[in-house]
Amino acid sequence: QVSQNELDWFHQDSETQKKKWQQEKKENRENLKALKGTAKKHSDTNDRYLKTIDDKEKQYNACLNTFLETSNKFANEKGKLEELIKKSQGDSQECEKRAVKAEISVLQTWKETETWKLKGNIAKAEGILRMLKAQS
Repeated sequence: QVSQNELDWFHQDSETQKKKWQQEKKENRENLKALKGTAKKHSDTNDRYLKTIDDKEKQYNACLNTFLETSNKFANEKGKLEELIKKSQGDSQECEKRAVKAEISVLQTWKETETWKLKGNIAKAEGILRMLKAQS
């Protein structure tokens, strides 16, 4: 009879323990389900962020390539323009030298013309003087 009582107690304890474990199992399943849902949400969010990052990186690379192409194009244009400026400055200096030479030539020609006119006037004056001396 004592053994039967002990056996009954044991059964009661085991039933109590079984119910407790079943409750814990149920709670653990619910927690696991909730954690799986949370993990899924985090995974989805992470995937969206990764996709967004990839898209932004593609946009950045496209913009960077466009910038580099434009920068190189403008650098080439700048180099060409600087060469043209140097050439134009050289041409301008050459033109200035030719203009100065032409002006000097014009002034020399004008000087020579005026000198010839003066010499002609002197010759006329000397001729008139000779005629006046011959008449007197």
